[in-house]
Amino acid sequence: MANLKGSAEPRQPMRVLRFKKGQASELLCRCKYFQVERMLINTERTREMAELRTGRNSFQVLLCTEGCGVLFWSGDSLNFYKGDCIFVPADSVTVRIHGKAQMLKVGC
Repeated sequence: MANLKGSAEPRQPMRVLRFKKGQASELLCRCKYFQVERMLINTERTREMAELRTGRNSFQVLLCTEGCGVLFWSGDSLNFYKGDCIFVPADSVTVRIHGKAQMLKVGC
């Protein structure tokens, strides 16, 4: 039989935001296989760029949900726009990000 009386207020996890120059990130979901973060990039009006590094055993997938920007690494660059999905392999060089965008970052 269902208990329809309701209980105490639902527990909601606290939002944890991390800030670095030009970016903010928020952990949305984590399990033993992967984690998902929301990244807010805003380096349009500054010379500083957001940086992204992958670990030796973990790749990153970036999905741009709003805005646009440019990724820079080892003398190369890649423009990205809303809807683009970018794979950054494990143990890669540091990727620098310039622009104004919201992204989902998925890693294992």
